[in-house]
Amino acid sequence: MYKLLIVEDEHLIRAGLHHYFNWSELGVTTIVEADNGREGMLTALREEPDLIITDIRMPEMDGLQMIEHIRAALPDTLFIILTGFNDFDYAQKAIRLGGVHAFLLKPMEYEESLSTIQSCMATLKQRRNDKILRTELEQQARETTSFKNNQLVKFLLEDEHAAWEEGISLQLRDFGSMAFTYQPFVLTWLPIATTPTYERKAFRQKAEHSIQTALETMYGTSIPMHLFVYIDRAKCYAIAVMEDHKNMQEIMNASLSTTDSSLFMAIGRSTTDSSQLTQRLRLTDQALYQRYFQTNRQVLFPIEVSEVPARAKDVRLLLDEGVKNRVISGLETGNTTDIEQLMHQFAQDLITHLPHTSTDRGFAFIQEIIAITLRFAHRNGIPVEGVYSEKLLKLTCVDDFRTLEALFSWLAAWMVQVSEVYRNESTLANHPDVLIFEHIEAYIKEHIDQDITLQMVADRFFYNPSYLSRIFKRKLDKNYMRFVTEIRIQYAQECLKKPEYLVTDVCTMCGYKSYKHFVKTFRSITHMTPTDYRKKWGW
Repeated sequence: MYKLLIVEDEHLIRAGLHHYFNWSELGVTTIVEADNGREGMLTALREEPDLIITDIRMPEMDGLQMIEHIRAALPDTLFIILTGFNDFDYAQKAIRLGGVHAFLLKPMEYEESLSTIQSCMATLKQRRNDKILRTELEQQARETTSFKNNQLVKFLLEDEHAAWEEGISLQLRDFGSMAFTYQPFVLTWLPIATTPTYERKAFRQKAEHSIQTALETMYGTSIPMHLFVYIDRAKCYAIAVMEDHKNMQEIMNASLSTTDSSLFMAIGRSTTDSSQLTQRLRLTDQALYQRYFQTNRQVLFPIEVSEVPARAKDVRLLLDEGVKNRVISGLETGNTTDIEQLMHQFAQDLITHLPHTSTDRGFAFIQEIIAITLRFAHRNGIPVEGVYSEKLLKLTCVDDFRTLEALFSWLAAWMVQVSEVYRNESTLANHPDVLIFEHIEAYIKEHIDQDITLQMVADRFFYNPSYLSRIFKRKLDKNYMRFVTEIRIQYAQECLKKPEYLVTDVCTMCGYKSYKHFVKTFRSITHMTPTDYRKKWGW
C-alpha cells in the first residue's frame, strides 16, 4: 500500500532497517534502497516513494541536500532523518525544509523507533485520506451546487484560484452574468476565560452574526448574496459576495465593533476581481495581529504597504549579545521573577515597535527568543522535543492570545520549565517525566467533564505530542487514552458512592457524552456496571 525508500551509505544499516520492523504490518509493501544522496535523489524521482528514511552524512550528496532537491517534486512524500549526529542546527535546518516528520538516532532503540515509524504511517494515512476527500470535493464542485463553502475559502488560502472560480460559479450561477463585489473577513475567537474545549459551532454563529452586523454598517445590507465561511482552529475566514453597484461605497469605519468582547474581526478591502482575493484575504489575516498594539480595537483593517512610511519599513528588531546573555542567565539561574520581568520588557518593546515594522519582523523577534532557549536546551543535553510544543517551532502560538503581554507570559512559563529541567541535572527521559504525569493528572481532573486531547495536554505543558506519547508508553506502559480513561473511571467510582448523583449525572460529570459508552468503559475497567458498583455501597 505504501512505498519506502532507504537512503544510507552503510550496507549493514540499510539491511538492518529492511528487516528491523515488520513493514508489511505497518502497511509498507515495497522497499527500495540507495547508498548515497545522489542515487537517493534519482531513485526517489523515479519511484516516488511515500516515505523516505535517509542518513544525513553521505558521500556525493548529503541527506538534507537530497531533500532540498526532491521536496518540490514530491510534496506528498514524508521524510525521516536517520543520523548519529544529534545536532540542533541540523534539526532546525531539517524542520525548515518542510516534510521532515521525525528523527531516528543511531543506534536505534526498537520501541522508540517503532513509535516514530507508526506516527509517520498514521500521518501518511491521514494525508491519503485528505487527498481522497479533496478529490471528492473537487468532483462535487463540478457536479452539484451543494459544494461546501468552507472548502472554497480554503482553496483561496491555498492559492488555488481556479478551484475557487469553479466552485463559486456553481453557487452563483442563478445570478447569471451579474457583476459581484467580494468582501473578505477574518475573525478570531479568544475568550477571556479560556477552556480546553473549543466550540466550533458557537464560533461560527458568533462570526456570521458579527459579519452581518458589519455589512449592515458598511453597505446598508446585512444579507449578502452568499457568505462563504471556513473555520480553521480559532480563526474564521469568510468571503461575503455582494451585488456590485457602481454607487456602492465601502466604508472603513473605525467605530465598527463586534457583538462579543471575545471576538476580534479584521475587515479586508473589497474587490470585484476574484483573482485578488487570496492576497487580500492574507492581508486581512495579518491585520488581526494589530490587536497586539491597538489594544482598544476589536475591528481592524489591513495596512497597505503604500500607507507605511518609507523609513518605518526598515525598522529591525534584534537581540544584542547583552540581552541574549540575560536570557541565558535567566535560564541558568531559574529565577522566575527575572525571567518574567525580562519577557515583560520584550513585550513592551514589541508593542512599541510593531506599528512601525512588518508583522513578520515582529514575529522573527519572538522566534529569536524561542531559538535561544532551544539552543540552550540542546547544549545542556535536554531533549528538545521534550520541552517544546509544535506551536513554538511553527510560531502558531501567536494566534492564541489577546495581548502580547499574555503571549510573553506564556513564553516565560515555558522558559521557567526549561530552566527547571536544566537545574534538575537530568533529562526529561528520567526524573522530570514522573513529575509531569502528576501535573497532567491534576489538569485532567480539573477539566474532567471535558474532552482533553493529547494535543491539548502537550500544548499546556510545552511538550511535543509524539514525544509525550512515547514517554507514556515507556514510563507507564500505557497510552494516553488509557491514562485518561482510568482517571475518569476512578472519578466515576467516587461519584457513585454519593447517592445525590444519578448514574446518568455521573456519566456527564466524567466527560462521557454517550451513556452506553460510559457503561461499557466502566465495565472494562472495574468488571461491573456502574449500577452494580453503586449497589456495593448500599445505594
